Amino acid sequence: MPPHDPPPHLAKFYPYLELLRAESDRGAVLISTGYMEEQLKDILLAFMLDTPQAKELATSGNAPLGTFSSRIAACYTLGLISEQEHHDMTLLRKIRNDFAHDMHTSFDTPSVVDRCKLLHHKAHDYTSEKMGEVVVNTKGQFITAATALILNLTNRPHYVAQKRCGYGEWKY
Repeated sequence: MPPHDPPPHLAKFYPYLELLRAESDRGAVLISTGYMEEQLKDILLAFMLDTPQAKELATSGNAPLGTFSSRIAACYTLGLISEQEHHDMTLLRKIRNDFAHDMHTSFDTPSVVDRCKLLHHKAHDYTSEKMGEVVVNTKGQFITAATALILNLTNRPHYVAQKRCGYGEWKY
């Protein structure tokens, strides 16, 4: 935890980091994507009319916007996330599905390795004077991409709410 009180918009982010450090690989994937899924819900709700029906679309049982996949697609098609964010979240969702549905999945699984290589928001290999060549492994690629996306989305509901949908007059 930081030595001071976190800024309000990061209040949920620091506990995420603490959980992430203590988790297994599978747990890290599920926690990271679960966090993003919630952020996308908040972004959609900040954009839609402030009505019970809008909340039902995103939160009720069998909600049309209740899955990670549908939230990614809706946010992208409404212009609430960028093309690169959409690309990376789609890859992270597929990685999450691999981990969730196959108990033998790891960061060494070829499909996971291949998807992590394609992430735009990942840390890249680099050379350091002190450490020499630093190679970011597959888990590092996943974690850095997920964390970067989560940080990108942290204040998004605030900004999206400034462009919230409203009722309009439609010409007949």
